[in-house]
Amino acid sequence: RGLALGMSEKLRILYVDDSAVQLDAFRRSLAGGEYEICTVSNPREAPEQLQRFAPALVVIDYAMPHMNGGECLQLLKRSQRGDGPRYYLYTTDADAFRRHREMGFDGVLMLK
Repeated sequence: RGLALGMSEKLRILYVDDSAVQLDAFRRSLAGGEYEICTVSNPREAPEQLQRFAPALVVIDYAMPHMNGGECLQLLKRSQRGDGPRYYLYTTDADAFRRHREMGFDGVLMLK
């Protein structure tokens, strides 16, 4: 389950975070690169975007008010078809960082 792409393809990334500031920063940091970005501020809308956008990578914020990153991951995995994308947790929480694999994430990005 790699992230291999063809020469002309852009890596499709779905980013789920309730913070408009974080969503904007993520989009701006990857702008102009070889990425196609879709952002979702409401984790309950993420399954629809997963089906519509068909990303290779999904990055999910851990600390969201109505659904944490682990719950969002489970919601997405229930709605995916086939193997699905790779899932990464985005967190500042050291405990979530340590437990990302047991929650079902493929990897973790941690902001200190």
